[in-house]
Amino acid sequence: MSIISDYLKAILYPDNLLEYGKIGDNQWNAEKDKCPVIQHFSYKVERNRNDAGIPYGGTTPTELKFTIRLGQPDDSKLFYDRLMSNELFEYTFIFNATFDDNKRLKSFEDAMVTRGYVVDVKEDYDRAVTDGNLSDQILVEVTLLLSSITYVGKEEQNNRKLEITNY
Repeated sequence: MSIISDYLKAILYPDNLLEYGKIGDNQWNAEKDKCPVIQHFSYKVERNRNDAGIPYGGTTPTELKFTIRLGQPDDSKLFYDRLMSNELFEYTFIFNATFDDNKRLKSFEDAMVTRGYVVDVKEDYDRAVTDGNLSDQILVEVTLLLSSITYVGKEEQNNRKLEITNY
C-alpha cells in the first residue's frame, strides 16, 4: 500500500485513538472522512507554585476550544449530543497525519488525547467556491472543560499524561 500524498496538519478523532483506533501494526481504525480538519484550537493550563517552584494545590479549571470544518450539518450532531450529556468524553487531536489508499490513518507524528465535558457548541455557516462548485461550509467551535490531557509521542514510552484535578 502506498501513502496518499495529502498531508494534514491536525485532525480530530472523536474518541481515544490509543484505545479504540488500532487494528493492526501499520493501520489505525480511523477513516479520513470521520476525522475533520482542525482549523484552530487553544487551551491554557495553570497551576500554583511556591517560591521554590514546586506545584501545590489543584489545577485551575481548564477549557480547550477547537474549531473544525464540517461538510454536512448532521456531522455536528455528535457534539450537541455530548453537550446534553453529563459525561466525560475523549477526543484525539492528531498532528501531521498520513492516510493509506483505503483512506485509513497510516501514521502520525504525535497526538494529544483529551478527556472532558462538552460545555459549549457554536456553529458558523459559510459558502465557498471549490473546484468551480458552490458548497456550504460549517465551522463548529466546541468548548471542552478538561479533566486530563495525554500527550502522545511516536514511541509509547514518551507519552505524558497531565491530570487536571480541579474540574
